[in-house]
Amino acid sequence: MKLTEKQKNCPYCHEKGTARHVKMIQDIPGCTMGLIKRKDGWHLWTSLRLTFIGSLEPIAYCPKCGRPLNEEEE
Repeated sequence: MKLTEKQKNCPYCHEKGTARHVKMIQDIPGCTMGLIKRKDGWHLWTSLRLTFIGSLEPIAYCPKCGRPLNEEEE
């Protein structure tokens, strides 16, 4: 798959040499959203007023750049 520059440099769905497996997308008081890497792929999670919700199935696309997360990069 041919990636756009935005997708190639997306800090949310690329590891870029770090061991972190949690990427914050939004962090405002009372509402937090991010990506978490698990063995089966990236999952979307959110918390709203101390309630944590995570996706049961891996997500297919990065919510910030739109890159397919289940395909290999060229």
